[in-house]
Amino acid sequence: MIPSFRTQNTLGDYVKTFDNYYTETDIKTKIMILSSNPKGYNIDKLLEFLAQDKSVFMFYFIGIEPNKVINQVLISMFQKDLLMSTILLKHWSGRNSRGVTQFEGETIHRLILSPSNTINKEESNQFLNTLIRLV
Repeated sequence: MIPSFRTQNTLGDYVKTFDNYYTETDIKTKIMILSSNPKGYNIDKLLEFLAQDKSVFMFYFIGIEPNKVINQVLISMFQKDLLMSTILLKHWSGRNSRGVTQFEGETIHRLILSPSNTINKEESNQFLNTLIRLV
């Protein structure tokens, strides 16, 4: 039996404050035998979080197949492949919202099988500026 629990409607599922960083991690499962493009995050919530000093946002991807866990990986939201596969969606949001993101599922699939946390700072800054300019 799975214990009952409740998650807040916040950016991440797991919040941890370290000596030098404030982190939030969004936990996402990927059924490896299915094709899907999962929801990423609410852009306004992300920008509000990242506006805090020393904030770090990550994803914890869990790849599963029937009857077994394939792999578990902790990936930065700025990981270059994940960043390039982030789709911006305005139509799911309210009037005064920048929208939400969605990920190409195949990229998550590849990251689960072959983890990488390569980050391109210039592309990450460009992406953040794109999110800020949305309205």
